[in-house]
Amino acid sequence: MLTINTSDVLLNNPQEIFEKLRNVGVAVVPLHEISHAQRVTALTNTSFYHNANEVFNANYQVKDITIEEKLKPGSIVARKAPDAAGGWVHQYTTPLHILIQMNPTFREHISLLNPGNLKFKPNRIRYGYKKFRNNLSTLHFDGHPFEVKAGKITFAEKPLIATIIAITGIRRFVWWDLKGKNLKPIYDFWVKKGSKSFTFIDPDFMNETYPGCRRLIDVDCSKSPHLILFNECIPHEIADSPSISIFLSPVPSFDKTKITKKNTTSYHPKEFIGLTKHESDKVGICFQMPGYEWPSGKKAYPFCHIRPYVHYKTRIKERYFQNGKIKMTFMGGDVDQHTEEYKRRLAEREIKLPPFLFKETTPNFVNDIAAFPDMILRDYGFIE
Repeated sequence: MLTINTSDVLLNNPQEIFEKLRNVGVAVVPLHEISHAQRVTALTNTSFYHNANEVFNANYQVKDITIEEKLKPGSIVARKAPDAAGGWVHQYTTPLHILIQMNPTFREHISLLNPGNLKFKPNRIRYGYKKFRNNLSTLHFDGHPFEVKAGKITFAEKPLIATIIAITGIRRFVWWDLKGKNLKPIYDFWVKKGSKSFTFIDPDFMNETYPGCRRLIDVDCSKSPHLILFNECIPHEIADSPSISIFLSPVPSFDKTKITKKNTTSYHPKEFIGLTKHESDKVGICFQMPGYEWPSGKKAYPFCHIRPYVHYKTRIKERYFQNGKIKMTFMGGDVDQHTEEYKRRLAEREIKLPPFLFKETTPNFVNDIAAFPDMILRDYGFIE
């Protein structure tokens, strides 16, 4: 594996972003305008386990990550929480996300990659481990990575650009640089695996077919957060490092595809049925949850993967059971949207939401979306 100096992928001029992504596949942008005080405030106001604790009963509550741990991720003591083994935190569109999303440098670079009015899908948080660890078994690519024109195979001309915002600690990123390589073998591998929007790649296949192409960078975020940009179509890994990161996902348009009962799962709230995918995103944001699917197109779950359901079955509140099985629904907070005063605030901002959100049986919001800045409301399509 070849270690790349951060300076080699650092963007000093935003106009160089396309060249850097085309030639290297990865670009790094420091977000120096964000002060230490702003970072501390956003970290303090972002609960990592609010939603998990809304699902768990009183005997299995998860102690939240402290501000000391957040600032020094190498000190984080692993919690017994859903997806903690992978470092995933199922909180979406948090104060931490909003701080970064409103940053001028972040928006300047994202706007170059996504001309016109910016649009986003909600995404989550991840923290790393005390020690650096490379996970070759996590090698994958997202979306639909290839194009075939006149028999020639290339990576997608306009791939989805993924964003990792490294908040604290040292964030490691590992990818495979296949520039100038014959892509037919990996294309055939993808097709054989079903041409899916998320595909794991056999490490042995990669090492045999593309030896010497694995790359690594370590981004130091001790003084300020950094934006890491990469083409989702390139093979990349989920590396462990003592860091906290968030994900912000720009999209070319809001998906108006209707959600049907046939296409939902036990980890989708039943209220998503009949909504568009974009409407499900807006509903999810009210509760710091995802919508119907992640930006990659893979169906999103708000609590844990379906595989450990049996493990958690005895630990959760009755609200999340249906016919003896786990069935996800909305996880409540402290923002009471049922009052006439709150409805008035929404109307003043011209925010329209599905009527079921105001039923007595619907829990309180986690996010006070009526207090969101106009910029954020537009980014997620609450207002025009």
